[in-house]
Amino acid sequence: APGTDSYDPAAADAFFRARPLLVAKRLCSLSYLTGGFTAGVLWDWLVLGKLLRDEEYKALKASEPNRAKEALNLCEQLGPTFIKLGQALSIRTDLIPEAYALELRQLQDAVPPFPSTQAKEILASELGLPGGAAALASTFRSLSTEPLAAASIGQVYRGTLHDGRTVAVKVQRPAILDEIGLDLYLLRLLTPLQTRISNAVNRLPTYDADIASAQALVDEWGRGFVAETDYLYEADNTESFAEAMARRGLGAVTSPAVVRELSSSRVLVTEWVDGTRLDLDASPDVPRLCGVAINAYLTML
Repeated sequence: APGTDSYDPAAADAFFRARPLLVAKRLCSLSYLTGGFTAGVLWDWLVLGKLLRDEEYKALKASEPNRAKEALNLCEQLGPTFIKLGQALSIRTDLIPEAYALELRQLQDAVPPFPSTQAKEILASELGLPGGAAALASTFRSLSTEPLAAASIGQVYRGTLHDGRTVAVKVQRPAILDEIGLDLYLLRLLTPLQTRISNAVNRLPTYDADIASAQALVDEWGRGFVAETDYLYEADNTESFAEAMARRGLGAVTSPAVVRELSSSRVLVTEWVDGTRLDLDASPDVPRLCGVAINAYLTML
């Protein structure tokens, strides 16, 4: 079951070691999908850069915009784990080139959705409606036909309850924990190799502590990622955040009210809140709101 302490790397290792065919199938799929991109980057760096003695790596830099588009498409093809990884990297221009970060930011709110027929069957099942998706009318006066947004873990629909409340209905992707568990196992498996290659490229020795630190980083990221698949945990945090902000006199910062009776570990229903991203809004009060956000952030720290 998902949660803050449910990801156990040792248990995952034991589970997937006993299923080598499953691991081999996913590894072959990853190799097939990433092969072209990896070969292209190596060509730009090794052949056009190192072998042709391009000390400024002009070819590598010139190809970054196209390679970044390939990386975005690759993350979408590889599934939830790599979409989440792409989202995390999209704000880390200290780790990846700016061109890659700009492309990967599209993963923050423009991930390809899974079929709505499947999503609504999951929603009906989580609500305990025996009639399946056709029975959703007993709970919702209206529900958008397609999702308004999709992310790595789930997608969001706009609905109206029979009492008139407009709500956001977030439905989790099917079998997501199975996918995440296998991918985290492979990331841990490949971490020693990646660490050695990275250090070799930078002409640094690799110590056991380097590999242990890299695997610990994967484990910590995995714990947070798995915890996000528990929507009841998210509901708790949503309510705790609003209470904490109000208690500290920061009532201007809040979160949508959770509709507890319609929420579960795989479905989260909250009040609908209209808004825009600050970085995409030209309103004159954006600087003031940025100040409010920074104040709230520092208060949380």
